[in-house]
Amino acid sequence: MGYNEFKELWTALSAWKHNFMLVDQDRSGTVEFHVLTQVIVAMGYRLSPQTLIAIVKRYSKNGRISFDDYVACCVKLRALTDFFRRRDSMQQGIVNLLYDDVSNNTVNW
Repeated sequence: MGYNEFKELWTALSAWKHNFMLVDQDRSGTVEFHVLTQVIVAMGYRLSPQTLIAIVKRYSKNGRISFDDYVACCVKLRALTDFFRRRDSMQQGIVNLLYDDVSNNTVNW
């Protein structure tokens, strides 16, 4: 990883930490299940309610999300968004995926 990549990662991680700390009211290092959906929406992602529920279920344990799992979720959302944008050449919000795209675990949660 080069300096510019590290700098970009550090900036993203700092923003994610800031966002998490804003919603971790009791400073327990975890947030409730429903809070993550609010954070994801506040980050500007426009996802269906079904997708939000699937994401939160994937990253929660006992109804709560730890900071580490939150970061893992943010990394995955960012990677999937980048993946989608590269394939949405007309920027219409629609892409066609090949089976290989899915089978290579590129779009799996």
